[in-house]
Amino acid sequence: MNFLREVWDAAIYFLFPPRCPLCKEIVDERHQFCAACGKKILRVDFAEWTPEPLSQVLRVTKYRGGSRELLRKLKFDNNLNVLPPLKKILDDASTHENISRLLDGVNFAVPVPLHEKRLNERGFNQVEKIFFEWLVMRNIPLKNLVRRTKETPKLYDQGKRERQQILSGAFAATRQVDLRGQIALVVDDIYTTGTTVSECAKVLKSLGAEEVRVLAFASDFGEQFAQKNFDRSRD
Repeated sequence: MNFLREVWDAAIYFLFPPRCPLCKEIVDERHQFCAACGKKILRVDFAEWTPEPLSQVLRVTKYRGGSRELLRKLKFDNNLNVLPPLKKILDDASTHENISRLLDGVNFAVPVPLHEKRLNERGFNQVEKIFFEWLVMRNIPLKNLVRRTKETPKLYDQGKRERQQILSGAFAATRQVDLRGQIALVVDDIYTTGTTVSECAKVLKSLGAEEVRVLAFASDFGEQFAQKNFDRSRD
């Protein structure tokens, strides 16, 4: 049986070799990025400026090219087939020292929630789909402690002040829990101005959280926002 399985796997590899999800160059493993695309995608670095009440913001990729294409397919096309390459990006970033710094002392993670109406339309929260298994592997529980109480319009064409006005009061605690002395990690797919995660952090702080950090899958850390080069992927 093992021999037949090896023959079958070899035949599949020959007929359908694994290819880079972006440029389609042949690679060694499925969902793996070629060296060139991997170098372009991975940008595991901290934001130089973080809005209150956040203490740290780390991105895994720059929101350009490959990562933007994959996130758009997940959010707009409900294409779950892009999850393996998205998760592969997270796995590739895992050994970076900045990831270790961010996760040190974290007690739990909270996904940025969707409004109930949008969640029903999409059928899933893309943030949970991206991060859940990765967090479980690191013994960090994902807790839905924040809910979106107000349906908000798309924010891609809004300035920072307008975003703050729109999102003010848009989040609340799902239940009353005591978070005193705990470090929370808010996870999100795209970090633009930081307004959304800051509002989520305020809720966690009101429950007693000592510190709130952010892990964003993709961000331009204000470059895109400052240049008025807005993207329609932002919830």
